[in-house]
Amino acid sequence: MAYTIAPPRTSAPSPPPPRTSAPSPSRMSAHSPPPPRMSAPSPSRMSAHSPPPPRTSAPSPSPPRTSAPSPSHSLSPLHMSIPSPTHTRLHAQWSPGPSPPGSPGISGSRWSPTPPNWSPLSIPSETFEETDSVANLQAILMKLVSKVDSNRCPTSNQINVCRENILNGSMQAFKRRRFDPSGKLDIIFVDEEGVSEGAVDEGGPSREYFRLLMKEIQHAKIFEGPEQCRQLTLDTHALDTRLYALIGMMISVCVIHGGVGPHFFSKRLFLQLCGEKIEPAVFDEVGDHSFKEKLLKIKEAETVELANNAISEAEDNLSIMGALRTVRSLQERDLLVQSALGFYTDGRTRAALAQFEDGLQTLGLLEEIKSQPRVFEDLFINPEKPLQAKDLSSLFEVCFSPVGSNRRQQENQTICFWRDWLIDVEEGECSPLTMEMVLEFASGSSTVPPLGFSQPPQIQFLHGTSDYKRIYPEANTCLIILRLPLHNSYDDFKTYMTDGILQAPTFGIP
Repeated sequence: MAYTIAPPRTSAPSPPPPRTSAPSPSRMSAHSPPPPRMSAPSPSRMSAHSPPPPRTSAPSPSPPRTSAPSPSHSLSPLHMSIPSPTHTRLHAQWSPGPSPPGSPGISGSRWSPTPPNWSPLSIPSETFEETDSVANLQAILMKLVSKVDSNRCPTSNQINVCRENILNGSMQAFKRRRFDPSGKLDIIFVDEEGVSEGAVDEGGPSREYFRLLMKEIQHAKIFEGPEQCRQLTLDTHALDTRLYALIGMMISVCVIHGGVGPHFFSKRLFLQLCGEKIEPAVFDEVGDHSFKEKLLKIKEAETVELANNAISEAEDNLSIMGALRTVRSLQERDLLVQSALGFYTDGRTRAALAQFEDGLQTLGLLEEIKSQPRVFEDLFINPEKPLQAKDLSSLFEVCFSPVGSNRRQQENQTICFWRDWLIDVEEGECSPLTMEMVLEFASGSSTVPPLGFSQPPQIQFLHGTSDYKRIYPEANTCLIILRLPLHNSYDDFKTYMTDGILQAPTFGIP
């Protein structure tokens, strides 16, 4: 929007002008500074690039004063539109440089607005911290992704898997001598009949693969503990076969190639990887229930005699840890219990942790985690935030027909149905369907990656013919295109959308 500052009405512009009159209107333009409120200089000395003289008091009423910018700057319309100090403050930045084509303002300048200056009293500090953390994570991931050559896909990077056995199929590929995590992966799913789903992975299979692989890693035998708080356990066979390093490499590839984080690490495991100070172990971190009960019995012994009796019952476990001894006081009892807890959670898994770190070194991920651990907490420790209806509503770009056409009217109604249906899904009215399942159907991913999708997700419409009408939703997960069916009533739309996604055998329907 261009702003033109009109000159005040004055007497006839016959030279020489009166000392209280403004310059001749014929010399005023949209790029001229506002007229000074003082005696006008001689017309021969006035130009569009002359700096304005100092202001003096005006003899007659005039419009509200605005500061005139220097010839090398322009005034932001945002700054001129503030009605009162009580409104949200929007500031404009004066920045010298060439003016973009068609922009308003003085010649030879550009308008460069700064972000809104929100008052810290109106936004909690946690909001700023969360925004900074997301921005830092995105910057780090972009740096790591730059190490991947998406134009190079060696044969050794082909991963042939079945959905019911993702982890074992992946091990075959990751164990290859020439497997290269810095190259593009070619994911091929094989169905139950042995027919591969396409020869080239264009994005959709990869997104589904990373999601399914991370789920299987979460339940791998090298971890123990609650579902969303897993930590390393000692498995000598896994140690001998370097399974810890292999799974560490898989996690690195999922994070860097697909933006899929574990979201199930315990805080202890994460701090162990970062090399930071860890709080003393507690009983809840002991995965061996039998050993935990023995330790609890020692801890709860009210006398030294009872404590030593409980220690004798745990003799086999304590002797392996080097913690078997007779206590002479309740204080020694507590020290023995804490020593056994520490060995169980930290000491016995030290070799496994070192091997796990070797795998996480892939493409430099562990180095970045150690340098900025707080940035990676959301990706490794905290559970994923559930999707909301507004997230999917704003995620997809709708491909409408021309305005005024019969198809456009149907499409407008369908988008209303779509948004109402998303709200019903979020509120559990379409159970067991969830928002994450809707996104999986359209993209192969249950969450929006930290760096977003490689293509903007789109919504298209299934316009049928008089002879054939497609009533279920369809999707192209490679291009992330969701095709909505057209129905005359919301109840029909809700039924076919819900059933279509729940009955989809994998992701999307070609």
